[in-house]
Amino acid sequence: MTLARCRHNPGFTLVELLVSIAVTMVIAVGLGSSMLVASRALPDATNPAGATIAAGEAAEQLATELQYAISVNNRSATMIEFTVADRNGDELDETIRYEWSGTSGDPLTRQYRGGTIIPVLENVHQFDLSYELQMICEEIPQGNESFETLLGGFNGYVDLKSYPIKDDEWYGQYFLPWLPGDAVNWKVTRIRFKARTDGGTDGVCRVQLQLPTQGDFPSGIVLEEKTLLESTLRWYYTTQEFSFSSVSGLSPQQGLCLVFKWISNDTACKILGQDKGVYAPNIQLSKSTNRGATWSGRDGESLFFWIYGTVTTEDEPQIENTYYLKTVGITLRTGNDEQSTVYAATKTLNQPEVIQ
Repeated sequence: MTLARCRHNPGFTLVELLVSIAVTMVIAVGLGSSMLVASRALPDATNPAGATIAAGEAAEQLATELQYAISVNNRSATMIEFTVADRNGDELDETIRYEWSGTSGDPLTRQYRGGTIIPVLENVHQFDLSYELQMICEEIPQGNESFETLLGGFNGYVDLKSYPIKDDEWYGQYFLPWLPGDAVNWKVTRIRFKARTDGGTDGVCRVQLQLPTQGDFPSGIVLEEKTLLESTLRWYYTTQEFSFSSVSGLSPQQGLCLVFKWISNDTACKILGQDKGVYAPNIQLSKSTNRGATWSGRDGESLFFWIYGTVTTEDEPQIENTYYLKTVGITLRTGNDEQSTVYAATKTLNQPEVIQ
């Protein structure tokens, strides 16, 4: 009978255990050194890399907000205050202000809607804003307005006629003013004519200035009107005068119609004129028998009237320069190391108007 011999396995020997412990310690020391080196390599605000990153984030924030500026309220090399469109639904523009005192070590601050001033970047040693502007040059027309002068009218001494203003008898006097060749526009300040009663005192008449038709008849478009009361007239002809204030800015080629419109009484009043021999090229008398619906010309006739006003003539244009903000340049540095300086630029999408 053969006997088998059994051997006992004791596992790791003492020597092997000691070697394993030594190796583990070496690895642990190596890992600790690596972590220390890595931690020192991470950027913070006290080293150039960290300063650059911090300044870059602040510059990016400013540039992003400036991009949407719709107006600039104030600006300098170290401050800018601008508005952006409503952000909170109150239908009011939002005001944002960035500013640095100019003293090294002071922070760059941001103020929103006039609220608390909050530091955006600490220990700032440089903050410079530069502005690229676009200039638009525009010529603003200028004019010299004259003193009041006689612009048109007619006066006669023969073939006199009374023109009654009745329900079925209205009169319209077209005129084109006498203007200098360099006239830009003109306006009416007052009119004069001769009128009297028809024997009563209850008549009412409207004295109107209307735009004319292409045929120089009243168009029905009233620019301004006054009321003539028969009670203010006499039984003989006297000169009546009315001031006008709303008939202005008229083209030099634009004429007007002086219209006498009946309002009440059998005959509201009578207007003096001439019924023969009137052939002035810039005046024309017309009559309506259906309350201004249609008009017919009265050749060779005219009322007596005088139109006063002012004339604006052309002058040297005024040159006006308008400036719009196109681009804002940003230079920003925190700390003493100039290598950490950040340079950025942003275009304003709305190009707000600014003062140079």
